[in-house]
Formats: sequence, C-alpha cells, structure tokens
Amino acid sequence: MPARIYMTGPQRDALLALPEDETTVVRHHSLDVNDLAAINSARTPETRLGYALQLCCLRYPGRHLRRGELLPAVMLDHIAEQIGIDAEVIGGFARRTPTRYDQLLAIKARFGFTDLTKPMRATLRAWLEAEAVGLTNGRVLLGNFLDELRFRKIVISGITVVERMAAEAMHAAENRIIADIDNRLDPATHSRLDALIAEKTHDRQSRFSWLREPTPRVASASLVGILDKIALVRGIRTPAIDRRYEPRMEQFAREGVRYTAQAFQQMGSARRHVILVATLREFEATLTDTAIGMFDSLIGRAHLRARKRLEQTVAASADQGRDRLIRVADVLEAVSKAARAGGDIAAAVAAVASLDTIDADAALLRRTTRPGRDNAISEIGPEYRTFKRAGPRFLKAFTFEGRKGTAPLRAAMAILAELDGDWRTALPDGLPLGHIERRWQRYIVTDDKIDRTHWELATYSALAGALAAGDIWVPTSRLHRSLETLLSPSTDPVPAQVSDIPDPHVWLDARAAELDTALLKVSGGLTSGDPALFSGDRLRFPKEPKTDLAERDDGRQFVRTCYNLVPTTRITDVLSQVERWTGFTSHFGHVSTGLPPSDERSFLAAMIAEATNLGLSRMAEVCGVASRRTLLRMQTWHMREETFRAALGCLTDAIQAEPMAAWFGEGWRASADGQAYYLGGAGEAGGQVNAHYGRDPIVKIYTTITDRYAPLHQTVIAGTAGEAIHALDGILGHESNANLSALHVDGGGVSDIVFAVMDLLGLDFEPRIPRLSDRRLYSFEPPKRYGRLAPLFGNRLNRDLIVNHWPDIHRVIRAMRDRTITPSLILKKLSAYRQQNSLAAALREVGRIERTLFTLRWFKDPALRQLVTGELNKGEARNSLARAVAFHRLGRFRDRGIENQQMRAAALNLVTAAIILFNCRYLDRAVSELGSRGVKIDPALLSQLSPLGWDRINLTGDYVWSDGIELDADGLMPLRIPDSYRESMSR
Repeated sequence: MPARIYMTGPQRDALLALPEDETTVVRHHSLDVNDLAAINSARTPETRLGYALQLCCLRYPGRHLRRGELLPAVMLDHIAEQIGIDAEVIGGFARRTPTRYDQLLAIKARFGFTDLTKPMRATLRAWLEAEAVGLTNGRVLLGNFLDELRFRKIVISGITVVERMAAEAMHAAENRIIADIDNRLDPATHSRLDALIAEKTHDRQSRFSWLREPTPRVASASLVGILDKIALVRGIRTPAIDRRYEPRMEQFAREGVRYTAQAFQQMGSARRHVILVATLREFEATLTDTAIGMFDSLIGRAHLRARKRLEQTVAASADQGRDRLIRVADVLEAVSKAARAGGDIAAAVAAVASLDTIDADAALLRRTTRPGRDNAISEIGPEYRTFKRAGPRFLKAFTFEGRKGTAPLRAAMAILAELDGDWRTALPDGLPLGHIERRWQRYIVTDDKIDRTHWELATYSALAGALAAGDIWVPTSRLHRSLETLLSPSTDPVPAQVSDIPDPHVWLDARAAELDTALLKVSGGLTSGDPALFSGDRLRFPKEPKTDLAERDDGRQFVRTCYNLVPTTRITDVLSQVERWTGFTSHFGHVSTGLPPSDERSFLAAMIAEATNLGLSRMAEVCGVASRRTLLRMQTWHMREETFRAALGCLTDAIQAEPMAAWFGEGWRASADGQAYYLGGAGEAGGQVNAHYGRDPIVKIYTTITDRYAPLHQTVIAGTAGEAIHALDGILGHESNANLSALHVDGGGVSDIVFAVMDLLGLDFEPRIPRLSDRRLYSFEPPKRYGRLAPLFGNRLNRDLIVNHWPDIHRVIRAMRDRTITPSLILKKLSAYRQQNSLAAALREVGRIERTLFTLRWFKDPALRQLVTGELNKGEARNSLARAVAFHRLGRFRDRGIENQQMRAAALNLVTAAIILFNCRYLDRAVSELGSRGVKIDPALLSQLSPLGWDRINLTGDYVWSDGIELDADGLMPLRIPDSYRESMSR
C-alpha cells in the first residue's frame, strides 16, 4: 500500500484547491509589468485571459489549470480586471484545447517552471528528510513541501505524488531518529527498559503501570512513594537527546503515556525502547511537579493541624478556666493561712493540689494571659514525624537553585539533607538562622539553645514558601522553574525592543492626573451629598431600585412560550445535530495519526459518559453502540486538553455567530466563576475541604463564558485555591475567534495584580465589589487632600518602585500576550511573593491605581453595577445547566487524578456548549414562528431569553440514537406547534 499522510477528504482536496478568498487571491495572483507584457502577447481577449489564468494557477496553488475546472468568481474577476478583459470571454478559451497546451509550454519556458521529474525527486527527498526531523505532523511537512515546490517553480502534477514523498520522508525520519537514539542505549539500559514493562509490583500491575498511577492522598508515605518512582525513572539512566529530536520525543511521550505494558511488548525492540525513553522523561517532569506539590500540601496540613490543636487547647482552657481559677485561689488562701499561722506552707499547698497540677495551671494561665494573639507554631511540634523520614529524602532528590537572598535557606537545606533525620548526629556549629521567620524565632532559640524540631520544621516551611514564590526553583520541573526560564523558555528569546515599551513617566503622569481628578470629583460630591453614605467612616453603596414585578412576569411568560415550541429530544440527538452543524468532532484528532474519530456515535457516547458523570462501563451497558473497550479507546486516543480546547473554540464561534445570541450580549464581554463539585470514592483523596461548602472534599471548575453564554475555557482548581490567579486563563487562553475586551468576576477573582495585568494588556477588568468597606483607596497625593475620603486610604503609591521595574513588568505582560506562559502560573508565583519582592510589589502598585479608579466608577455608576451583576448572573445560570448535566453518581466526581478531573470538566463544558448552541438555533426559529403568526414581540423581552433551558432535552437514562429523525430543508426538527396555533391559522 503506498505511503499516505493521515488526512480527511476535505483536507486533502484543499491542498491544491484554487483560492476562494480575496486576501489569498490578491497575495498570489497580482500581476506585474513583465506578467502583463507576456499576457498581452496573446492576440484575442479570451487567449489573454486564458494565458493569465494558467500563469496564476502555476504560481498558486502550483499546478496546471484543469480542463473544465470551475473557477472561483473572486479569482476570475481579479485576474480579468488586471488585464482589462470581461471575465465572460473565458468560455471561448476553454473550447480551444490546442491553444491551452501551446500557451502552457510557452509559460513554462518564459517563467522558468519545470516538471517534477525523477531526478528532481531524488534532490527533493534529501530536503524532505531534513525538514521532517523536527516535525511530527505530516500535514505540516506536506504544506511546507508544497511551498518549497512553488518557490522552486516546480509544477505539482498531483497531490498523490507529493503526498507519498512527504509520507516516506516522515517515515524515514522517524526510523532514523529511533535508530539513532536506540544505538546510544547500552545493553544495560535496554535490560532496564524491558524490565520496566515485564516486572510486576504485584500480580496485576507492571512497574510501568505503577509509575503512572494517579496522585495518592496527602501523606508522608505518599511523598516517599513519589520519590521512589523518581528514583526508578532516574535509575534507568537514559542518554541526552539531540535537540532536533525534541518534537518527535514529545510525540512519542504523548503516545507512551497511553500505551499499556502489553502494547509495548508487541512493538519492535528499538521503537519500544525509544518510546519508553521519551515517556520516562515525561514521567520525571510530571513526578517532580507532583512531589513538590505533595511537599507543599504536607506543610499546609501541618500548619492546619497545629492551628486546630491550638484551638482545641484554648477551648479546653476556657472550659476548665473556672475550676483552675478556684484551685489557684485555694492555693493562695492556703499559703496565706499557713504563713500567718507559722505552719508548713508545703503541706498546706499539697493538701489543695499536687505540685504537677499547680505547674500545669501556672503554664496555662501564663499562656492565656500572654499579650498578642496565640501562635499555632507552638503546637506544630507533633508534625515533625511527618518530615523526619520524607523531608531529607525530598531534599536529596532534587537540585535546588535560588536567588542570592536564599543562601541561608539553601545552606540549612544542605545541613538537613546531610543529617538525614538522624538525631544521634548533633547539629553543627554556626547553624543558619537567616531564613527563619520572626514568628518562629522564639520557639527555635530557647535558653540560648536551638530547638532542633522547630528549626527543621521552620526550614521545611520556608522552603515550601520559597518554591511557591519562585525564590527557589527546580530546573527539572515544569511548574517550579525559575521566573526567567518561564518568561523566556526558548534558547534564543527575542528581547522586547525598548521602543515597544511606553515611557513610564508619561504613563504615570497621565494615570496620576486621572486618579487625582476622579478622587477630587467623588470627594467633592460627598461633601454636599447624602451623609448616610458614610457609616463609621466606611463608604457604602446606595440601594439599587428593584425590578418591576409585572415586567418580570411578562418575561417569564415569554420564555415559557418560546421553549414550549422547542422540540423534545435526547442529549444524544442534540450532539448529533450539533456535529452536523459544526463538525466539532473533527478537532479530536488521534494522538498518533491526527485523524478524527472513525465512529461518531461511539465517540459521542464516550463524551456523554464523561460529561454526565456516568462512566464508561455504565454507558457501554445502556447506549448500545459500543463496548467499554471501544469507548475507552475513544477516550484514550482522541480526548486530550488540546483537542477539547479546539473543539470548544469551534462551538464558541458557532454560538457567537447565531442571530439569537446577539440579543444576549454584544459579544465582547466575558465573565468567570467557579463551581464546586464534591468528590466521592477514590476521588476524595484528591480533594480539599473548603468550610464554605461543608466538610466533604471538593474541587472547583473555574469556567469563563462570553456575554452570549458561549463557554470559552474551563480548568479544575483545588477546593481551597484562590480564583483570582485563574481569572485570566479563559480570556487569554481560548481557541475561539471571539474578540473579547472586558472581563467580569465576583469578589473571589479580584486582586491588585489582576487589575494591573488586565490594564496593561489593554483590557477592561470590571469585577463585582460586594462591600466597599473591604477595599482601600490609593493615591500619589496625601489622603487629606480628598476630604471625607481620607479615612479610606491605604499607603501612598510608590512611583519610583513602578519606574524601576517597568521593563520587567512589560516582560511579564509580553509573555502572557504571546502565550509563552499560562497566566495562572505566573500570577500564582507573583501572588506568592512576599511583600518585599520588588517585581510583585511594583505590579501591585500598578494594580492599586487601576483598582482605585474602578472603585470610584463602581460607587458612582449604578448602571455599571447592574451590568456586572447581570453578566455574573449568566455564569451562575450556566452553572445550573452544568449541574443538571453532571447528574450521575449524585454529582460527585470519583476520579483521583487531576488529568481525569480535567477531562471530565472539559467534556462537561463541551456538552453544555452544544446544548446552548442547540437552544439558540431553535429559539431563534421559535421567535420567528411567533412573529409569522402575528404575535407582537417586545424587543425588551428577547434580551430576557437565555439558551440554558434543558426541560426539552432528556439528559439522563436514555442514551440511544434516533434513526431517521424528521428534518426540514434547514436540517432542523419541526417545532412543537400547539393545536390552538394550528386552528387559528386554518381559520
């Protein structure tokens, strides 16, 4: 069978298709003076037009003009206009075959076009193989090859020949890479790689399967287990890889993490070894991040347990306080009586209570009367057992690098690693203390001696903070690399030009003037305004007018009327219809071949199983279209983060383009909100307890949608994680064509750094501010300048700090704009920086300018408050739809691994997007139907519609596909017209 590149039919046809868009036609088919001179050598108008068409076709798409080929109108008109001929004369040229061939020979001779001969193929084969080394997508290589042929003026006789040449080059490049890497592996490495899939950790699990197990629950033993995996991966000792092979190695890793041990055993030895090497490199990076995350969780749990113990101690102290005080009073009274009578004071005291009891009472009384708040570090000592064994091993497992200021901490880490938890070895002299925070100091240095337990725990705690803040990093990690590497990951970064960065003084002068004017205006209005706006020197909002009840009832009735016309259907048929409209499943390319799913219904069944939280096993039992293995194959090889992102972008564009969606919003706003999902079964180990949602562990799905209800992005975050650092991921990381310029979030998504980044990116950040009493105002001028607003101000803004870090600030902004780094990753680091970190502090200063300006707008403008609240309510309503879809298993996720949770969240978001598109299209038809029947529709009521209804869609329990659905000419099901409407029309 000849070599082929995996493409769909439309993709293959498009490669050599004549251009149909004006931009491409103008770029490739514009004629110069020499072209016109050659064209004018033809005698008749039709031959001149034919000459021009053949010349342009040879240049792009690079092939012969076929006999009888239908020419795109934009191409024909553009060429005819340039040579001053009516395009209609093309019919006369098409009838003269000899003339066409004669012209073709003349064009090739005059303009230097050659055919793709066999000797030429041998020359091009070397070019192809060199180009293929750094590529993994055959379609990219084929596109580059076609461009090279056009550049060399080699006529493309047909797509089959060049496709076979590109496919052979891809295959040869892969074989060469595999052979090269495998030859670098010594026999011992071969044996270790083979043992990885042959040896068992127990009867049913290979070592390879053990390596890719999901992250276990937070525990010291779990950290040790992760470090064991890292040691196993490193023990195989794979060689360094040529940088040219990196794209191919990444592709091998994407395949390898999905293969089973049995699949590896069925491969040829060289291919098996190389894919295992690539997969182990992926495992090492992933496990490194997992280990650091587990270490951070253990530190957080230690502090949480210490705080709980302190609370319990204080509570017990309060309960026993009365008895203790009475006992102390009895002791004092006994001492006084014995002293006055000249008796035995010790005997008198012993008669009241033992000395141990009195000592305990004294210690508790001193503790409860100590000035300042209680410090949970006093109760953290019992947590040392968690780190005694795992802590030193964690330090030895990685190479830690850091900033100059972390030298004391790194010295302390080296001592801890050397001590290895052995208390028989004394602490060395000159123990580093420069990394110890003030709150730890009085527990570490007691009676001029070092408390070893607290010193070690303080060092581990400082390391966790430094890793989170980016002061210390691990080069082999993906998430915990240095800030410089994250911002410029390429080996040869293109530095930002100084001219591209605005002058900081000009920018600050303009911002300071705007800020001063806005503050003076608000303070001046307050002087003569309602004094009730202040309550205890706190600014508060005026009450908003309530919506008219009659208007609200009219809107609800209109919504019911429209939805009553929407046809009833199953979720399976909804997805099938949306697939016919958009072809979104074509974006789920196979991880190896790039081809879309071969069985649409099996793929959609797997998608529904993920979205509804039903699971593949149960879906296979009820859907009747595929076995569990088939569904698992669809999930494993087609569902990935990048394919979900591309498919969601396709549906988002379709929703944004719907005529009905224009009534919901202008299309350039977005809102983001988090939704909690409880975890169950094995998944409970991967969650965290957020007291706001109860005592059960949760994760949150943070989703961004447009003002037209189109979902843009989703991500799974920890139940206790702050939402602010994820606020920008959706608006900057989506794959749709939506041009968004404003973002709305609730109070949990607000931070000074987000305000700064949004403004410097040229975007509007308009969050909901629930209480002005929780916010401070900032200015460059003294607060007293602003009258009654003075009590609301924080520290004055630091202009010099912003100016000094202006280039670094724009480096961060550039990295986000260019998608060099995920916004949440850089914001997490910047938010974790201590206040004294200058870059983070400078960004906060910029954010405080913007936050103050927005706070003043928020206070003065009730329309802004209503707009933001309305946009956020759309997100809350969309969450209700998502909750209805993810109905099974009581709505609890049972997946342990974050990857599985991310897949479930992505499938849920995609299915809700399909429902929204389905509703948009049928609601538009319902409104048109009402209008055609003479129903007067108030435009104000249309804006109250939303495409989030699901009453007409069977979401659960009926996962079969309908055969032969009745569709009209537009591919839509008929509306449910009530009999009353039919009778009125018949009359």
